[in-house]
Amino acid sequence: MPHPTVSAALARPAVSRRHLLALLGAGAAVSAMRPAAVSAAPVIEKTVRVPSGLYELAVSTTSNLVHVAAVGARGQNAAKIIGLDLRTLETRSTIELGEDSAFGLTVNDRRGLLLATGTRQGAFKILDVRTGTLRARLTQGEGSHLRQVVADEARDRAFATSFGARDRPSAIWVVDTAADRIATIITEGLEGGIAGLAHDPAGDRLFVTALTSNEIVEVSLARNAGIRRFPSGGEGAINVAFDPASGRLFCANQRSGTLTVLNAASGEVAKVLETGAGALGVTLSADGAIAYIANRQAGTVSVVDTRALTVLGSLATGTHPNTVAVDRRSGLAYVTNKARGLPRGAPRDQAPPEDPNGDTVSIIRL
Repeated sequence: MPHPTVSAALARPAVSRRHLLALLGAGAAVSAMRPAAVSAAPVIEKTVRVPSGLYELAVSTTSNLVHVAAVGARGQNAAKIIGLDLRTLETRSTIELGEDSAFGLTVNDRRGLLLATGTRQGAFKILDVRTGTLRARLTQGEGSHLRQVVADEARDRAFATSFGARDRPSAIWVVDTAADRIATIITEGLEGGIAGLAHDPAGDRLFVTALTSNEIVEVSLARNAGIRRFPSGGEGAINVAFDPASGRLFCANQRSGTLTVLNAASGEVAKVLETGAGALGVTLSADGAIAYIANRQAGTVSVVDTRALTVLGSLATGTHPNTVAVDRRSGLAYVTNKARGLPRGAPRDQAPPEDPNGDTVSIIRL
């Protein structure tokens, strides 16, 4: 596996294995502050093409870029992490990953790190965001289907879900991002196909989605185990965000195309909002007042007022919206839109159809 390197580039114009790879989603950024009200209508400010095979993205205040995981065209072994200008979306940096692709992505700005999950190779990667160099590549056993990653900057930790199916159990990796090692692997109490996660630092716990059982599981980091579970309120619980100010969970349910709002303490459903077919990624704004939901099949991103629990709008951003990340300084939101893939049953060596609305990144402004 070639070591990643950074290079400057000019901006370019704008459950099967395939299904599991399509399930990658978004993390959540939250704080305890809340504004008085939300009044602005959401709009798409800009969209650019970013080849190719886009998955998750994350805003770094260290590099002042939005970094995008791109797995590349099928069979080319040309995966990258692409850094885009936060205003113009011009390409400012490229980290070459070769065949060691990244799907899930987040940042630890306190240490200047990019943290990536390689779903195909079952590898957790720690990269220096300033130089683009690989600090560590962590693996554990065979067949780990790593998915979402969330950083705990204050304690130099990261958490990554490993989706379990059939006879393979689900797990959560706890990674020491100061020592570049896997500190713990949690497996107890994680039945049901663990997919997405959200971190509650004050409670020293995680909330994770159980995709196949339609549940949310509370995981104690002190006990390294799932200790409580309750229904997600929808079908196909895939990603979740936690707002500590309200004590609420926001769960995207892929099969029912809904966002469920739940009381984290009781597990009771406060509201069910229809957002769009294939609801996938859910991300909160820095103040927790807005939730962004990427609706994969619908081709839209729904913008939800989390105080009034109403949908402010659903924007057509591209073919398959995947993940939303928010710049907590400007409030701008960024979404990756995957390109249309091969039709079911098509030969794997066949070229996918040309898709002008796929492999794009869009900026959403309130």
